[in-house]
Amino acid sequence: MWNRDKVDQYLEKGIGILLVAAISLSAVLFGGVRNPEIGLAVPVALALWMLRIWVQPKPRLLLHPVIWPLLAFVGYAIWRAQNVTSPYAAERALVQVVLGILTFFLALQTLQRNESSRWLPHLMVAVGCLIAGYAVLQLLKESDSVLWLQQPAGYSKRAGGTFVNPNHLAGFLCVLIPISWGVVFLGREPAVIKVFHAYAALVMMAGVAVSMSRGGWVASGFGLLLLVGYIVSRRSELRWPAVVAAVIFAAAALGYVSSVEKARARITNIAGVSNLDAGSSRLWLWRPAVAMWRDHSIIGVGPHHFDVEFAAYRPCQIQVHPGFTHNEYLEVLVDYGLVGGTLLGSGIVLFILGLARTAKYVERGINDLGQRLSNRSALFFGTVAGLGGLAFHCLFDFDLQIPAISLLAALLGGVLAAHLRFATDGYWLSSRGAVRGVVTAVGLVGLVWLTPRIVRNSQEASLLNHAAEASRVDEILLQRLQAAAAVAPGNPHTALELGDNYRRLSFQGDRSWQTNGIEAIRWLERSVSLNPKDPEAVLALARTRHWLGDTNGAARDFDRALALGTNHVEVANHVAWNLLTRGRTNEAKALFDLSVKWNWYSNPMAISKKAELEAKGY
Repeated sequence: MWNRDKVDQYLEKGIGILLVAAISLSAVLFGGVRNPEIGLAVPVALALWMLRIWVQPKPRLLLHPVIWPLLAFVGYAIWRAQNVTSPYAAERALVQVVLGILTFFLALQTLQRNESSRWLPHLMVAVGCLIAGYAVLQLLKESDSVLWLQQPAGYSKRAGGTFVNPNHLAGFLCVLIPISWGVVFLGREPAVIKVFHAYAALVMMAGVAVSMSRGGWVASGFGLLLLVGYIVSRRSELRWPAVVAAVIFAAAALGYVSSVEKARARITNIAGVSNLDAGSSRLWLWRPAVAMWRDHSIIGVGPHHFDVEFAAYRPCQIQVHPGFTHNEYLEVLVDYGLVGGTLLGSGIVLFILGLARTAKYVERGINDLGQRLSNRSALFFGTVAGLGGLAFHCLFDFDLQIPAISLLAALLGGVLAAHLRFATDGYWLSSRGAVRGVVTAVGLVGLVWLTPRIVRNSQEASLLNHAAEASRVDEILLQRLQAAAAVAPGNPHTALELGDNYRRLSFQGDRSWQTNGIEAIRWLERSVSLNPKDPEAVLALARTRHWLGDTNGAARDFDRALALGTNHVEVANHVAWNLLTRGRTNEAKALFDLSVKWNWYSNPMAISKKAELEAKGY
């Protein structure tokens, strides 16, 4: 005869292990950005949870008030993803939203036993310590690689650990550092565990330091300040040790910034322009983001559509794809408008109110008649401080777009929300009979929708990752891109890459130049149809038409690219060149003048053409 309680415990542990594994593997493998297959752990955990509610003799759901605005937001996001410029981008956003909310829900329903408060912080902190230690070694060895990948040149003398982007390493670690210090100061763990957490906290603080992330420095300090503030106000016997530790950390931080050249440059150039340490780029992104939101204030531009719509709002200082607004709160308003912002904002308010209601019940163990805090309270207040630090860091970066960070925040948020059970029994719902059937049906719908999309994203990512490693345009590169396009035919960027690579082959002028040119046209037209607001795809199409002799079609597409590509240097340069071929020299000269004005330090085409035309009297 099988033991239901034993099976239930195994299922509970399995769910927790899967969620922690998803976060840990995502963090170790480039933040999870390149490896979406790791997200499969979440739907598998959902399947185990659905099985668990049938195994439990008296299953109950903890319906925290935050669940309702989150469910409403998912429904709204699904609706908003319809009728957007790029359905591909919107669907990718939906997958990430659903993964995050599922992780929160599973943590809320599953990680409720006291055992969870023991092993969860240890494992997460161990992962953070490992990655931070690797980041410190990167800087000490002056390494220019991240595992087996080349580090982007823009992150010179900065360490990102396994996250590639150092800012995201700092965002991940700023969540974990207060948890470790919470265990050290407030926990009841054995001395060896406290020593481990103290060591890990110092290593993670070093990881934040070598990331050279200004926002990460401030956010980590903010999180620690929240923890110290709690200790000072509520634990008189720990007040002076906490204050002394805070003073030592502040002095060490000031000494580090003043003595390390790169750190000093990051501070002194915070308002600079046109250098790697300049901090003004955030403002250059926020201004067009605000303008975009004002134009679509109620429902936003659509999930993950800031970058899609950016071309029409581009300031001349930003000549690359920004991806995101580098401010999560502004990102929500831009993508989802006031409706989405209100839903998420109300969820955050309900979450915070739940924490406030719960705090006094976890400040001391339920059966604790003494004065020392329990491990439960160490995890609770350390996690609150860590998530507070992350919330601060989200003012300056797109942390929640990185799977490892968003899943970590969702997991810890779910664990915190589950503490509401100590404050009241009013939110429990028995899931027998019809309730269990409805929950299972909804879960199955989620599995059927989510699982194939994660598998497809994984297959596409693997092919695109291999394609990105190519050093030249050859048949292997084209085959990989074509395979990726077959897996995800809605991706406009893959179609653009294929079209542009065929264009390059055609421009080489060998025997297949015309065949390659026609193939380039086919893929570029597909890219434009998938994202009609991309001036780069239209520009590549115009250049290819001109090369093949379709001067009328080329002129039409050059003009269209110029209309789409506001303040775009490359578009302006090639359109000006085309205007020269059409005898419209004065217009071409005016465009070259604008291009040089937008970029005077790295714009050889416009500078040379401008000089030639001026020499001829234009």
